[in-house]
Amino acid sequence: MPRPELPYDPTIYQGFAAHYRYGRPSYSLDLEAVLGEQVGLDGNGRLLDVGCGPGILTVRLAPLFEEAVGLDPDSDMLAEGRRAAVDIGIANVRWVQALAEDPPGAAPGPYRLVSFGQSFHWTDEQRVAENVYDLLEPGGTLALIVHTLAGRPRPPSPGPPAIAHEEIEALVER
Repeated sequence: MPRPELPYDPTIYQGFAAHYRYGRPSYSLDLEAVLGEQVGLDGNGRLLDVGCGPGILTVRLAPLFEEAVGLDPDSDMLAEGRRAAVDIGIANVRWVQALAEDPPGAAPGPYRLVSFGQSFHWTDEQRVAENVYDLLEPGGTLALIVHTLAGRPRPPSPGPPAIAHEEIEALVER
């Protein structure tokens, strides 16, 4: 069953872009190696990072491509992404202000990899997945990337029933 469209609220992260860049949980240190192996990345092709926020994932993955595109509806997040890229000397990123539902017009393909770093759930998933499919080059990949969980403390249980950590971890593994 399709989810009802969630309207975008342009104030949701107002004033938080810089904090978001530094305070967001990290992605796996092995991310580039895993993507390189699984997707066969060799420095060619293009990346589209949808819902890129302050460019955390965009900037990390940009060196694996000829061109990277960070797409986000929030201008402050994109400005922070630009700063992050400049800070570490990444020059192959183009920043596009648009909703995930806007491509292909906002960020025409083709792309070798389209990534969503903890952002796919904010979208009209079916519509966005169909748009992404049309943006991918033949053999291209859609990657839904989540934060690293290993080494993070478990949250305290809110009470009965206890949080089923082992079952949740097994589900994530599957």
